[in-house]
Amino acid sequence: MQEMFYTSQPMERPRDMSILETTFKMIKAETQLLWSSDYPHWDFDLPGVIYDLPFLSETAKRNILGGNALKLFGIDKLASRAAPPIAAQ
Repeated sequence: MQEMFYTSQPMERPRDMSILETTFKMIKAETQLLWSSDYPHWDFDLPGVIYDLPFLSETAKRNILGGNALKLFGIDKLASRAAPPIAAQ
């Protein structure tokens, strides 16, 4: 299931951050969680909601904020094939 299951959920911050940390570990957030802002609703989440979590590594934060979505949808592969080379100046 961890190879096929991805999720994007609104995030509530509990008073006890160890609960959130445990939840992130259980769902393998570093590789399976996709950040979603819920914009344009009035209570949308800024990327800082993830970036400010002290228990996540820099890599985990980058993955959750975009890297996991790129991997899931194969966007990095498509972009590298479609993007023309940048000419040296």
